[in-house]
Amino acid sequence: MRKLSKVLGAGLAIVLSISMAAPSFADVNNEKDKLSDLNAQKNKAARQKNELEASKSDAEAYISQVDKQLTKLATDIYETNQKLDKTKDKIDKTNKKLKSAQESITVQYSDMKLRIQYMYENGDTQMLDLILNSESITEFLNKAEYITELSQYDRKMLHKLKETKQAIADAKETLVTEKENLVTMQKKQKNDKAQLEQLSDSKKKELSTYVALLEDNEANSAALDAEISAQEQKVAAAEQQSIDAAKQEAARKAAQEAQNAANNNNNNNNNNQNNGGSHSGNGSFGWPCPGYTSVSSGYGYRSDPFSGSSSFHNGIDIPAPAGTPVVAASSGTVEWANLNPTAGNWIGINHGNGVYTIYMHMSALLVSPGTQVSAGQTIGLVGTTGSSTGNHLHFTVRVNGAYQNPYDYLN
Repeated sequence: MRKLSKVLGAGLAIVLSISMAAPSFADVNNEKDKLSDLNAQKNKAARQKNELEASKSDAEAYISQVDKQLTKLATDIYETNQKLDKTKDKIDKTNKKLKSAQESITVQYSDMKLRIQYMYENGDTQMLDLILNSESITEFLNKAEYITELSQYDRKMLHKLKETKQAIADAKETLVTEKENLVTMQKKQKNDKAQLEQLSDSKKKELSTYVALLEDNEANSAALDAEISAQEQKVAAAEQQSIDAAKQEAARKAAQEAQNAANNNNNNNNNNQNNGGSHSGNGSFGWPCPGYTSVSSGYGYRSDPFSGSSSFHNGIDIPAPAGTPVVAASSGTVEWANLNPTAGNWIGINHGNGVYTIYMHMSALLVSPGTQVSAGQTIGLVGTTGSSTGNHLHFTVRVNGAYQNPYDYLN
C-alpha cells in the first residue's frame, strides 16, 4: 500500500507539471476571436466582390449601350456624307444648268435686240420692200404676219428662258439649304459621336479600375482563405490542448482522490489487521455476510496493475463461498430485487432518511420488492452474477443518492 501511495504521488506530480503548461480557455477564445475576425474580413471581401461585380456589370452594360449608339451614329454620319455628296453634285449640275440657261437667255436676248434694232432702223424701208416685193396683198399680209410672229416668238422665248433660269435658281437655293442642313446635321452627329466616345473611354477606364479591384479582391480572398485555414488549425490545436488539459486536470483530481483513498484504505487495512482481519466500525449496521469478515477490495479508488489506470470502488467486496447467506444490515423496506447486467442479482433496501444499503452479485434473491425486512434477516445468497470475478458480496451504502464508505455505518 505504501508503494501504491508513492506511485500515485509521483503520478500526481507529473500531472500537475503538465497541466501548468497547458493552454487556458482564454487562449482558445483568443484564437477563436482571431478566426472570427478573419471570417468577418472574408465576408466583407465577399460583399465588396459582389458590389464590384455589380458595378463592373453596369459599366459593361453602359459601354455596350454607348457602342450601339456610336454604331448608329457612324451609320448616320456615313449616310449624311452620302447625301451631302449627292447634294453637292446636284448643286454642281444645277450651277451648270443655270449657267447654260443664262447663256441661252443672253443669246436669245442678243438676237432679239438685233432684230428689234434692225426693224427700228429700217422700219420704213422694210415696209416699202414688203409692199414693192409682194406680188399680192396676201403675200404682203403673210410677210407682215411673219414679222409679227417672229417678234412674239422672241418675247416668248425670252420669257420662257427667264422662267427656266428662275426655276433652276430656286432648285439651287433648295439644294443649298439642304446642303447647309446636312452640314449642320453632320457637325451635330460628329459632336455627338465625340461626346459618346469620351463617355465610352471614361467608362472603359472605370471598368479597368473595377477589373483591377476584383483581381485585388480575389488575391485578398485567397490570402484570407489561407489565413483562415491556418487559424482553424490553430483553433483545433488549442481546443485539443484545452481538452487534453481538462483530461489532465481530471486525472490530477482522480490521482489526488486516489491518493486520499489509498491513505484511507491503508488506515482501514491497518485497522483490520489490528483486529485479526475482522471488520471494525462505529456505525449501527450489522455485518451483511456473517462469518466472513475479510475484505478483498475496499471503498475508494483502486489501481489496475495491468493497465495502470484507476477506478472508484463504491463499496466493499466480502469474499465467501457460493450459497453463503446474505442478511439485511438493518431493518427497512426492499425497494428492488432483480437481475442487473452489471450488478447481477441485487437488492436495495430503504432504511429511511435517504439511506439505502445495496447487495450485489448474489446467486439467489430470497425477498421481493415491498417486503419489510428486519436486521439480520436472510435476503439472498452469495454468488458471482453480473460483472463479477469470484464468489463474493459487494456491499454498498448510499445516502441521498451519494455513495458512502460502508465502514462509517458498520459496527
